[in-house]
Amino acid sequence: MALTSNMPDSLPGTASRTDVFGERLRARRHSLSTRMTLVADFIDQNRALVLSRSAVELAKEIGVSDATVIRTVQALGFEGLVDLKSLLSSSLGQLDITSAKLAKTLNELRQDADRAVNYVIDEYRQSIEHLTNKKNLDSLTDAISVLNSANRIGVFGIGASGILAEYTTRLLARNGLSAYALNRTGISLAEQLLQLAPGDALIVLIRQNIHREVAATMEEANRLNIPVILITGQRRHALAHQSHSVIVMPRSGTGGTSLHGPTLACLEILTLGVVGSNPQRSLNSVERLIGLRRSIRARK
Repeated sequence: MALTSNMPDSLPGTASRTDVFGERLRARRHSLSTRMTLVADFIDQNRALVLSRSAVELAKEIGVSDATVIRTVQALGFEGLVDLKSLLSSSLGQLDITSAKLAKTLNELRQDADRAVNYVIDEYRQSIEHLTNKKNLDSLTDAISVLNSANRIGVFGIGASGILAEYTTRLLARNGLSAYALNRTGISLAEQLLQLAPGDALIVLIRQNIHREVAATMEEANRLNIPVILITGQRRHALAHQSHSVIVMPRSGTGGTSLHGPTLACLEILTLGVVGSNPQRSLNSVERLIGLRRSIRARK
C-alpha cells in the first residue's frame, strides 16, 4: 500500500544538533547530590523558563536554596547562571523541538501507510508496557485509593491535555462522581481554581515544562492540602516532590511526535478503578442519565 510523495529526502528540522546541556547532565549526573539533581532536571525540563528567572526565583520554584542552584550550574561545567542562560538561549533559538519531532515522524512515515500503522502500534505498546511496570502499578493503586476518598475530583490539563481533562471529568460525572476540569489558560484559570477545596483530589497532566498555569494550580492545591496525582512524561519531574502519587507516561520512544492515547488509557484506568469501588453508585447514575435522555427526546 504505497503512498506517492513529493517530500524531500530530508525534512527541515531533522539535522543533527548537539545538545550541550543534555550531554553535560548525562555525563555528570552520577556526581550530583539529590538536591542538585532536582535542580538539574528542572533546568532540563524548563529551559525557556530558566531564561527569565534569577537564581533566587529558580530556588523558590524548585524548593532549594539559591546557593544550591548556583552550585548545580557550576557542577555542570558552567561559570555561572549567565553562562548557562547564554547556552540555553542559543540552543532554543536554533531548534523548535515540536517541529523537529514532527519532521522526524513524517520522515519515518512518508514511504507507505503500513509504517504509520506500525508506528502508532509500537508507540502504544511501549507506553502500555511502561505503564504496567511495578512503580507505576503501585502508583496507580495508591492514586485510586486517594481518588476514592475524595469529596470531588479535579483534573488539570492545558492544550491537548485540557481536552483529556474535560473528557475524564465527564466520564467521572456520568458515573455519579463530582468532578471538574481545570483547563483554561492565563488569568481565566483563576476562576476555575476557585473550585478547589479541602477534601478534593487533583489529577495533574503535564508532559515537561512547568508553565505558569500548572505552577499556580500546584501552589493552590498544596495550600489547601489537596493530594495531587501527577501524570507526566518525565521520570524525575520537578513537581514530583509536591505530589502524592507520580505516574510516568513517557511519550514517543522513537523521539518522534507524541501521541495522547496512552495518557487517555491511564486516565481511564484511574476512572474505572474509582467507579469499580462503588458499582451501585455508577449504576444509579447511569439509570438517571438514561431517564434524563428519554425526557429530552420526548420533548419534540
